[in-house]
Order: sequence, then structure tokens, then C-alpha cells
Amino acid sequence: MPSYDLIVVGAGIAGMTAAVAAVKEGIKKILIIEKEAFVGGIINQCIHNGFGEEFLDEPVTGPEYINFVEKQLDMSCIEVKLNTTLLDVTGEKVVTYVNSKEGVKDATFGAIIFAMGSRERYSGSIVIPTNGLTGVFTVGEAHRIITLDGYLPGRKTIIIAKDKWGFIVARRLIIEGGIVEGVIIEKKFEEIADSEIRSIVEGFDIPIIQDSRVIEIEGNTRIEKVKIMNLKDNEIDEKRCDSLFLSVGFIPENTIPKKLKMDLDSDILGPKVVDFQTSIDGFFACGNIIYGENALHMKETHGIECGIKTAEYIKKYIY
Repeated sequence: MPSYDLIVVGAGIAGMTAAVAAVKEGIKKILIIEKEAFVGGIINQCIHNGFGEEFLDEPVTGPEYINFVEKQLDMSCIEVKLNTTLLDVTGEKVVTYVNSKEGVKDATFGAIIFAMGSRERYSGSIVIPTNGLTGVFTVGEAHRIITLDGYLPGRKTIIIAKDKWGFIVARRLIIEGGIVEGVIIEKKFEEIADSEIRSIVEGFDIPIIQDSRVIEIEGNTRIEKVKIMNLKDNEIDEKRCDSLFLSVGFIPENTIPKKLKMDLDSDILGPKVVDFQTSIDGFFACGNIIYGENALHMKETHGIECGIKTAEYIKKYIY
């Protein structure tokens, strides 16, 4: 059974930078397990500036940041297994994973970093019955389809937004030739608008429908229109569209932490940490898995700091 000083679960930017930081602190044998066919995670979709300043001393686009850190991984000889699914982690420090080349395999570790990130999930804030219609996407799905897959989910779109990511995907859709019929927010625009959001709205002339909520969608097989209720006076308006993007909940990937009976943060639902150390000795966590929805408003996910703390543990208790 192979043995590693450190195993990192997840090759998003938090996991990547944690592994690179651990190498720089003297950790030798490191494995990264990633379920996707590529590294970088959600940052691959982020083609706007604002990432990597902690690592590079200047903000760059998401793909530029990933490219730089990936080169650091290659130079450090860190082993990366892509298209690999984590099946289990035990308290005795054994991981079980599976991929098409090796089948099911076990490996031991001195320390582990959970950097599996979060996933979009429908929550109580979305109460619209979709009736099986096509053309309804989460904001994350739509962003990925436009940026990574290279096609438009729809031509005339309504977007339900609760933070800057709804506006970022609106901008991206317009750049690629789509039309945004309106961005709907339940609050007043001034309550969520920062300088970045204002710049997008003003620069691309995006119509804002504030103090409102989508209460119904209609169509035959694909969405054709939505009914929008004003929350102040209960008046209902209709807008035609061929796609609807929903801002939904952002839930940490906590299946394995739950199975390990790891202490979880009651609000975020990810592992509770102190200096990135979870409630289980030798088990660390960083990135979106510990920040949940808060990560949507952060420029850094502190993988570097987690890698340093984990390296300190390994040098103290493993080496």
C-alpha cells in the first residue's frame, strides 16, 4: 500500500496552493486526488481579474492563476491523480479512491487536507416549480456552460441574483451575444451593489428588477416566460425569455467529514477548524469547504496558510 506524507483531496485553487506551500515548507511525498479531468476547479470559469494577489503580488484572471500554480505543482513533482473519485477516508489515516487506470486503491497518509470545495444546491430560497421545463440553470451551471463548454444556454435570459456572481454571468452572456432581459433581486439594488457590480450594470446596460421575485414560469417544453411579483405592492408582471438562471445555495462537500464524525460548523455545514486543523488530529481543511457561501465574496481561500500549518504538523509529528 503506497504511503504519503500528505494527501490533498481536491485540486481547486485552495488544494493546489496548499500542496505547493507544503512543498516549500519541506514536505516531500504529496498526492492530490481530483475527481475532475483538470485542475483549478471553479476558478477555471472566472476569466475576470481579481485572483492570486497573495501568491503573485498582483491580481490576474482565474485561468492565469491556475496556470501559474499548475506549473509550480509540476516543478515540485507533486503527484496528481485526475478523474479520481475519493471513496472513503478512515480515522486510521487510510484513503480509498478509484479511477479507470488503477481501479480501487488504498493509500496511507501522515496528514490530509480536505479541499473538496462546495456545490450548488437548491435551498428554501428557490420555491419556483420548474415543471420539467428545459432552459432553467443555476448561475454556476450557466457560467460553466458559457465559459468552459463554449455555447449559450439561452439567447434571452432572466437571472435571479443575490450577489456579484449573478451579474458576472450576465456580463459574460452579453459578451457572447446573448440578451439579458432582467436581473431580479429581492432586495433594493443599493443593498447589494458594490463598485464591481455597479461597473458591470452601468458598462453593459443591464436592466435591474429590484424588490421582486419570480413566482411562476411557463412554457411548453422549454421556458417561454416568467411571472414576477413586486414584493412591495404585490403587482405581477410578465417577461418573455428562453432561459432562467437561478442563484441557489452553496453547500460544502461534507459527506466524508460527516462519516468521520468531524465537528461541523452549524451555519456553514463544513468542517469546523482552528488554524485549518479540524477536530480530528492530522486532518486539515481549507477553501470553499470551510467557507461555504462566504467564499463567493472572497478573493483568496487561504490554501497557502493551510499548507504551511499542515507542514508544521507533519514536521512535528510525522518526520
